[in-house]
Amino acid sequence: MEEDREGRYKRLINQTESDVWKMLLSNPNVKEVMFTSGEPTLHPLLPRYIRMAKDAGMEVIGLITNGRMLSYMPYARLLCKSGLNHVLVSIHGPNAKVHDALTRTRGAFAQTTKGLENLALLKKEFVLKVHTSYVVNKRNFRFFKEFFDAMQPYDIDQFVFNVMMLDGRGAKLANILMPRYTEIASEFLRFTQSLAPQDVSRVFLLDIPYCTTTALPDCTRGYVERYFHFEPEDSITFSPEKEEVLVEKGLVKPKAMDGDKAKYTIVTKSAHDEAVRVKRDECKQCGYNHICRGVFQKYIDLYGWDEFVPVVRTTIGKE
Repeated sequence: MEEDREGRYKRLINQTESDVWKMLLSNPNVKEVMFTSGEPTLHPLLPRYIRMAKDAGMEVIGLITNGRMLSYMPYARLLCKSGLNHVLVSIHGPNAKVHDALTRTRGAFAQTTKGLENLALLKKEFVLKVHTSYVVNKRNFRFFKEFFDAMQPYDIDQFVFNVMMLDGRGAKLANILMPRYTEIASEFLRFTQSLAPQDVSRVFLLDIPYCTTTALPDCTRGYVERYFHFEPEDSITFSPEKEEVLVEKGLVKPKAMDGDKAKYTIVTKSAHDEAVRVKRDECKQCGYNHICRGVFQKYIDLYGWDEFVPVVRTTIGKE
């Protein structure tokens, strides 16, 4: 969904090793870190940062990656030796035709699957969990089962299907790429009905309102991600009025850390959700209201509210 990669690079160019170390030590209650944003395997200091995370006492040291650099076994092994123990590989189709078109990179599918092959081998040497991340959109939402079958050689622990987020480029391309939530849920139901019981518990559908997925097995209905990241203070994009509300709620914490060359604000996932998602009065009647993030305003602009009916049920598989 990222819209301005060059802008992100300029925002983060002043981030130092010392800054990263301070971030890793900023909250003693946090035991999980995820390296992401852009393609982290292109950062020359990633192996060092992973070692730093291990030294900081992180129990889960994760990486969100397109997996292409992991096709080089020496590099993949270096990351594992440094302390990496959780890899989430972004792969968006069952074959090169679908994946390479969505990533706009010829040969990407071959490299990514080679990376998955290497990770499967490394799981025999290291404690390592491997998940796939599949961004669900109009071009791939009918291939859930084909994708699951294509991934069987790679010893995947979990299959995470993230419905497209209508933010940044996702918002700009919504007319082309965004299917209706009810269409996705219907297709995912057919998918889960084709799986053995032990496999149903390994697939998750995320970033989709709970009221549109009541027919799905509870264990597949994803979970609410909770995380925070440090953002250079001069790059905060909330309006002053919105930021004031978010600060009052504790979802944004200005001047949270002084870096060597920049000051940083803590931004939570909930703050981002409140900035781009909406609810209506009827949502207050729903049993899922307390955990629901709401619906992207862009989605409502496209399709309206007809799909969203408040439900009484509150039991979900994972929160």
